[in-house]
Amino acid sequence: MRAAGRAKGIGSSRCLAGGTVTLRYSREHRCRVLPRAFHRGRLLACHGGISAAGESTRNGVFPIVSSTAGAFPFPRTGRQYLSGLDDGRRVVVEGRSVRDVATDEATAGMARELAGLLDDAGGAGGAGDWLSRAYSLAATAEEVAARGRAFEAVARRSGGLLGRSPDFLATIVTAWAGAADHFGPYAGNVRAYWAESRDARRVLTHAISDPPAGRDDGLAGILRIVREDADGIVVRGTKMLATLAPFADELLIYPYRPLGEDEQARAVCFAVPVAAPGLTLYCRPSLAGGGGPLARRYDEMDALCVFDDVRVPWPRVFIAGDLETANGLRAGTEMTAYAWHQSSVRAFVKAEFLWAVADRCARASGRHGTPPARSALGELAGIAETLRSLVTAAEAGSRKGANGHRICDLTPLACAAMLNSRLYPRAVEIVQTIGSSGLVMHPSPGDDAPSSEAREFYAEYFSRETVGAAEHGRLLRIAADLALDRFGARQALYERVFVGPPDVFAGKFLDIYGAARGPDSAASGPLAAGGGEP
Repeated sequence: MRAAGRAKGIGSSRCLAGGTVTLRYSREHRCRVLPRAFHRGRLLACHGGISAAGESTRNGVFPIVSSTAGAFPFPRTGRQYLSGLDDGRRVVVEGRSVRDVATDEATAGMARELAGLLDDAGGAGGAGDWLSRAYSLAATAEEVAARGRAFEAVARRSGGLLGRSPDFLATIVTAWAGAADHFGPYAGNVRAYWAESRDARRVLTHAISDPPAGRDDGLAGILRIVREDADGIVVRGTKMLATLAPFADELLIYPYRPLGEDEQARAVCFAVPVAAPGLTLYCRPSLAGGGGPLARRYDEMDALCVFDDVRVPWPRVFIAGDLETANGLRAGTEMTAYAWHQSSVRAFVKAEFLWAVADRCARASGRHGTPPARSALGELAGIAETLRSLVTAAEAGSRKGANGHRICDLTPLACAAMLNSRLYPRAVEIVQTIGSSGLVMHPSPGDDAPSSEAREFYAEYFSRETVGAAEHGRLLRIAADLALDRFGARQALYERVFVGPPDVFAGKFLDIYGAARGPDSAASGPLAAGGGEP
């Protein structure tokens, strides 16, 4: 097979199994129309056969080229994901360059968790169904609910601690694909990228927030298009704060806030490999090295993404300089109904996890039956059940959206987002209250070693009728990670500002609620017209 690659105008590529695929390039629209999906000059799908390089197809699909270096057979495994991370990406942690995030102490634990998730995606049912469901467009209420249960299966692997598990960005790409016409001349790019990402099992994240105001037009300034040519756009500037960025295959970039009339160059939406030339990730200090059991496994990392004249080819461009399309991205694609479904499921799973930790701590300490502990645990159970019920209501109230696909009722999801920003910090307080001094004074893994001078005493001191000393110590270390240490503090801040400043989002929810429920509320009981006092 000979691919047209970067050819301008009209070119063709003949599959050895037969048939010609035409590649058209429109200078007017600055995008490629791809009747078959192309990636880096390779045809991703044809009617079966063998590629010119001698690569056999599987179900008519050629081996997909990773957004990291090299190629891998379809479907990608966790092991292949890990090997692909050593692709020359520029990741800086605490002033040093991380050569391979799959093996570095600061990042290896999280990389292994993601590899496990990708391996699970190859199974049938349960957690193995998460990938196909996350990338699915629902036609029925049952399919919406099934997508929610797939989100739940993923969240339960980590207790909801992964805010950027791959299913989150999968829902956003899926929303865009289901509303691809919103992107105008780039609609074909969006659809092709969605199909590529689904089939390649890409790990995606996004960087959408702008650096503080007042920056100049240098690298520390707001990301913008600095030039365009026949091959694509060139962007310069910074986006923040990209959770999971060092572990991702690709970054999605799009505006977080409404753009003004003078910000046309900032009206940009595209996908770019993390290893793209000119892209550097400046990360916060790692929480994994020397951290507790949760930090070592689930530190997603956060990074500033600095683009030093990074080239984005036209097939990866979704918006370029169109203010109306950029500012209408959320409403036009209904993406919040997709993304908030995933995040709301994760929120109730996380609340249930905190309840389980607090409950076990109370039992291990012998305080489970005391009125203060029962009251606190009851409150935490109420938080979890409230968040779960809002997801149930959103799924039960699903409807056909403006783009023709079934989506959740947005109002309960917005309510869950608003409440979780307030309730999660309260849940952490309850874990602190119940864990008490045990969060500070507990054995380390080294204290359990046969050579430890503390082992004998700790074995007696931390033993209970219902739990041994080693398991009690592990439980307290988990609770401390959640409620006391830096990992837990970062988790609490993340939930508090996940949808923006809590007071600002409460006002936004007021608008959503008023539009959805206001008319019925105003027409009820004594407020109804003609329903005056007797």
